[in-house]
Amino acid sequence: MTGLIDYWAKVGSSNLQNCNDELFIQKSKKKFDVKFTRKCNKSLFERKTANGEIIKRSWLCFSPFNGSIFCFVCKLMSKTRSQFTHDGFCDWKHADSRLISHETSKDHLNSVINLAVRSKELGRINNELIKQSEDVKIYWRNIIKRLVSVIIFICERGLALRGKNEIVGSSKNGNYLGILELLAEYNNFLKQHIENHANRGSGHTNYLSSTICEELIEIMGNNILNEIISSIKLSKYFSISLDSTPDEGHIDQLTLIFRYIEKDTPVERFLVFMPNQGHKAQDMYDGLINFLNKYDLNIKNCRGQSYDNASAMSGKYNGLQSKILKNNKLASWIPCATHSLNLVGKAAAECCTAAVEFFDFLEQLYVFFTASTKRYEQLVKALSLENTKTRIHVPQRVNTTRWSCRFDATKALILGYKQFKGTLIQIADDFEQTTKTRCDANCLYNKLCTLETGIYTVFWNNILERVDKTNKLLQDATLDLNTAISAIKSLKNFVQAKRDNFDQYEKQGAEISETTDYLKHRKRQRNIRLNPIDFYETPEVDLTSSQKFKIQNFLPVIDTFISNLDKRLSAYELVYQRFGFLRKIEQLSNQEIENEAIKLVKIYQDDIDEHLGNELIQFKEFYKHFKDESNGFHNISQEHLMYKILINKEVKDCFPNIEIVLRIYLVIMITNSSSERSFSNLKHIKNTLRTSMDGDRLNQLAIMSSESDILRKLDFQNVIDKFVQIKLRKVPGI
Repeated sequence: MTGLIDYWAKVGSSNLQNCNDELFIQKSKKKFDVKFTRKCNKSLFERKTANGEIIKRSWLCFSPFNGSIFCFVCKLMSKTRSQFTHDGFCDWKHADSRLISHETSKDHLNSVINLAVRSKELGRINNELIKQSEDVKIYWRNIIKRLVSVIIFICERGLALRGKNEIVGSSKNGNYLGILELLAEYNNFLKQHIENHANRGSGHTNYLSSTICEELIEIMGNNILNEIISSIKLSKYFSISLDSTPDEGHIDQLTLIFRYIEKDTPVERFLVFMPNQGHKAQDMYDGLINFLNKYDLNIKNCRGQSYDNASAMSGKYNGLQSKILKNNKLASWIPCATHSLNLVGKAAAECCTAAVEFFDFLEQLYVFFTASTKRYEQLVKALSLENTKTRIHVPQRVNTTRWSCRFDATKALILGYKQFKGTLIQIADDFEQTTKTRCDANCLYNKLCTLETGIYTVFWNNILERVDKTNKLLQDATLDLNTAISAIKSLKNFVQAKRDNFDQYEKQGAEISETTDYLKHRKRQRNIRLNPIDFYETPEVDLTSSQKFKIQNFLPVIDTFISNLDKRLSAYELVYQRFGFLRKIEQLSNQEIENEAIKLVKIYQDDIDEHLGNELIQFKEFYKHFKDESNGFHNISQEHLMYKILINKEVKDCFPNIEIVLRIYLVIMITNSSSERSFSNLKHIKNTLRTSMDGDRLNQLAIMSSESDILRKLDFQNVIDKFVQIKLRKVPGI
């Protein structure tokens, strides 16, 4: 039987078609009644396409023996029993529709592919069959291309794909099918595909099912991950950051971020969420090492690590950073700069009772207006009348973990101080309000009318505005260590300069509060009977209310802020001493450069050699010639500019040690802000409606959303080819 199939695969179907009108009349003519007869005709051996072209049905054969037609390819290759393979088809009345149905069937298309492959193996290619095979492949590849585009659009925005059903035409079929329907309205190719193949049930190939969608997402997600892993290996050196948070499914997710060099720029990339790793340092360390081993990444190439200030992460003896340092002493630990700055602000805001009461007052103000839509509408109306052209700043909640909200709260108050007071007094005088509401409004109004509140509003808004700007600067994924330290030190100098500005704050506070008097506090008299006869009490210094407020509530905030900032800056001193000279290399003498190079070679002796000093001395002059030509590089540090010049001028071979030093320096991670950004994506992707999402699918969707720039550059053909390999000979046309 196999030999017979091979014979006809070589010979082809042309000798068996028997497309002859006389033969049709003699052998296929059938009477249905006295008046009507039907027979086979030549038109059945051709198919007319939508654009009017005629395609020969080379697979169709007429048998003079029984006056029926057969499918040549299915007769040879198909195992399915049908009229076209066994008894022959002779229902001429319905021949057109049956032939169309047969030639588009999954079984026929698979037979065409299999016969074409067999013919090629036997040394003969039936051009018409191969053309049909290629046409089918092109058709399905075009379908996949459109599906991939829709998946990219949805996944990079973190949107849900599926709905309540998978019925095309339903309003509840989800974003995936919904967008395909929308595209079909303007794309005839997709429209025709949906009309011919959608809603046909299981077993009918249409590529519109959720199963195909999930398989494409898996391939695309793995492509992005492999691309990042390849870039990390190419960069060699990297830094890591880990952080954890519970998701909507109450599963603790440990996020892993890598910082490395991509071309000539440092980048931070999300790689994976590792579920339920535990909160102990050893558990997180084991999870990290398992991931590195899985993707053949060497922990010895890690040159930095950055976490928040939690003891499990940053503990000196048993924290995660200490365990990594035991394995690799060059993996310098950098406390998260943004988290450290938040802790500095927190300490300053809690250093005295007045500061605590001020932020508590801001929270009370927010709660009072947002608890009632009517009160909130009154405030917004008052703010709108005053600021018709600018943005309205409404009360903001004071959050202990996100310090930018404290600046938003003070900014809203200082810009609308007068409107806040006016709205509160209206509510306090409104007898339609409840007694409690009027009482609360009156208390808040009286608080706004105090000089202390006015001073603190101006002062904290001034300080927090700079803290907020610095915090946003530190969150830049390309930021380097020297720039971060310079930004923090400049903030320290700014706050320190405000020690002598109390009179100015007092004047501005009096203007917005419309009072120059401080609150009077009753002085407690010491009970004489409790003192011994010979007790001598040192007389208190007689201070004015202004001096008391300055000493007790103003200076402590500034001093606490500065002292805590100094304490946090000391954690960066070790790494700063290694690389700080790079920023001032033009001002250093050759001997000083040599000394700094010797220190660096001792630390990184496995990465650089003793020629670093000579290279730095020469590069100092080289850099002077080209730094002025690099005006196109804006908002980058001097060290980053040096690296770009090395790469773009193609002088890496001339300064190999400097290139390694700059690469190590630039990959050092300063903050774990990218970890926090991955948590924001996590909340979008695994929301309250998608809590059952498992780990693999979550990671694929998360990496497609977080690293959308790589997703957009994804090679469609590569994705389709991988899909073809998975689906080879399982679906028609592939």
